[in-house]
Amino acid sequence: MVKNNYKSGRVATLMEGGFAGNDPQDPTVVGEPYPVFGNERTMNMNELLLNNIRADMYFREELPPIKTWEVFIAKTIKEVKECTPWVTGTHTVTTKKGMCSGTRGVGTQGRPTRMWMHLVKLYTLKPTERQLESLVRLWTLAEVYLLTFLC
Repeated sequence: MVKNNYKSGRVATLMEGGFAGNDPQDPTVVGEPYPVFGNERTMNMNELLLNNIRADMYFREELPPIKTWEVFIAKTIKEVKECTPWVTGTHTVTTKKGMCSGTRGVGTQGRPTRMWMHLVKLYTLKPTERQLESLVRLWTLAEVYLLTFLC
């Protein structure tokens, strides 16, 4: 039996349980974060979806430099185009068959959309009540409006 005890790249990120440098805002500058209800570790999100978000290159490389609310809003308006959790056509319920597909790492779990990655980034930013209210005022942008109510 092969023992999986190595740490590299994607596996290391998932094993550590981190958010790849997506840190909260400085509370001394923006104020107290809005209180969170529910499971703080999984954010009340499907475990498979959350792990795929944390392992995604976009989440690990593009989102960590965002440290301020204004930059987060601008990037969300620019990047978010789809509201479903999985990119269309990448998530199936059936498993791959033949030639030990499970052993070779051929998965059918799908890729998460940018909206759900931004939702996790929003969670890690720990926004204030005023910042969340400002998101609700952006009701003309459907994706941002939905993001507000999902958080």
